[in-house]
Amino acid sequence: MKKRLFTMLPVLLLAVCCSACGGKAPETPAEQPAEESAVKPAEEPVKLIWWVYSGGDVPNDMAKVLEKANAMSAEKIGVTVDMQFKTEEQFSLDLTTGEYYDMTFSCDWCNNFDDNARQGYYYDLTDLVEETAPTLWQAVDPWWEIGTLNGRIYGVPMLKDLGAEVFFRINSDYFEGEKGMELPEEMKFADLEPMLNMYKEDHPGEYPLHMGQNGLSGMFQEHERIVSSYLVIPYSKAGTEEGTKIIPIWEDEEYMDMLRCLHRWYEAGLINPDAATTTDLPYSLHNPVRSGTAWTGYKGWSNPETVGFNVKLVRYIGPNMSRATQQGSLIAVNAAAPEENVKAALKYMELLYTDRIFRDLLAYGIEGEHYEYYEGTVIRTQKGADDYLMDNFVTGPAISASVVSADRENLADPNQWDNVYAEYAHAKQSDTRGFSYDGEKTEAVQAALSAIWDGYYHELVTGTADPDETMKTIADLMYKAGLQEVIDDAQSQFDRYLESL
Repeated sequence: MKKRLFTMLPVLLLAVCCSACGGKAPETPAEQPAEESAVKPAEEPVKLIWWVYSGGDVPNDMAKVLEKANAMSAEKIGVTVDMQFKTEEQFSLDLTTGEYYDMTFSCDWCNNFDDNARQGYYYDLTDLVEETAPTLWQAVDPWWEIGTLNGRIYGVPMLKDLGAEVFFRINSDYFEGEKGMELPEEMKFADLEPMLNMYKEDHPGEYPLHMGQNGLSGMFQEHERIVSSYLVIPYSKAGTEEGTKIIPIWEDEEYMDMLRCLHRWYEAGLINPDAATTTDLPYSLHNPVRSGTAWTGYKGWSNPETVGFNVKLVRYIGPNMSRATQQGSLIAVNAAAPEENVKAALKYMELLYTDRIFRDLLAYGIEGEHYEYYEGTVIRTQKGADDYLMDNFVTGPAISASVVSADRENLADPNQWDNVYAEYAHAKQSDTRGFSYDGEKTEAVQAALSAIWDGYYHELVTGTADPDETMKTIADLMYKAGLQEVIDDAQSQFDRYLESL
């Protein structure tokens, strides 16, 4: 399979996105008939075991929704699924102990795709996918490289937001309504300071940047992680000679400047004193500024009944694109699965991409009970929020599901994904070109380095510690523990990889 870079395909990308998304969401299911499958259902459906990611409790109405979904997929393609939810820890344990599955969620940050494919856990789909599921092949193209390793396909990308965009989630009722400001679409990190001071002056007993021990969500997207989170390549270096040089995180000046801002804000009383130790993050008026990774046009944080105020998203990072950001969601197939099940899994994934009603069912639940269609978008009901709420990327591609509006007053653009993918034409594209570090040779050293990094991490990312002094201490400890060995090994692998392209 030829490798194709995103930057060469902006026009084709939009066409692919439009065809995969199917344009506007239907007002009613009858307005969008499902495509006929090229394969007639068998008398007895093939039943697949599907491992699905769960970061918390399984939705209360999951069984009811799955029963309806299985009835649909059995009729359309002769396949049903037994959906089994796993935490990050369960994925790792069950995979290594050999528990059987047919399909599994996999990504960069959970059930690591590159590592598992490299170790032979995943089925090589290269010679099956285009013939078995041609519409699936077309829907994912030109993004198959996300699911490849050494030129072979081991996973099907579930297309969603592929570039990292990080936003301040700002209380627009206060800053725009009460203070008369006009919040921009984009701003620099340091530009937040006068806004925090303004809020603090009006609310001296509160902390405008209240955060937990993991700091501001998404802030690390300023660089691409190469080895853990301490050896990186800044996106700002893309396209330059330094774009292929792996550096320690303390050499990323853009990231360090953000840490310096946080420390200054902490000392000024703009961040809660217990930030490095607390996990308590209540939604309330005491949190006028938050941070989160999303995409242009996202409305999921905009419901004032949920958040406590109207929210305006202001981007401060991105879009940045790399293998890590692209690998947010894939479905891989067990290397030990029989070919009949492999083909059934591919047909199931094809259905997720081609049938909007089926996709919405798994993503949002049962129409009229968990959600309703409105103005070409989906609006969740209270029962949907209570009993069937989860990230839709865990059950399939986000781009083939209807777009979610917060409510009837905060409507999303039904063609949102067209706009998101258009933005990617201007993304900073990592020069790593799909490189994945094989750290087997330096495992022991990495373990020691991670222990050092973890010991200082919470104080760094919450502004509690002075970043320049703390990073100097970390650097001294890490170099003594063998950091240079890992840098040299990773850089050597990367250089050989680039030469092989």
